[in-house]
Amino acid sequence: MYKNYKLLLFLGAAIIFLYFSVGKYEEFSLQKSVSACVLAKSKLKKDMSPQEARRICEVEIKQNR
Repeated sequence: MYKNYKLLLFLGAAIIFLYFSVGKYEEFSLQKSVSACVLAKSKLKKDMSPQEARRICEVEIKQNR
């Protein structure tokens, strides 16, 4: 019976840590996606400014979320 408590405690702690890590790394992932999109847009369309590409990419990525 004691082993079951250890397992439940471990699973509870793991779920809590995963919940907090998702919030932390979600913004990081979003920034990396926007940066990659801006780079691709800038390479495909030479006349597009980086600021314009960033604005377009942010709108596209937030719509797809």
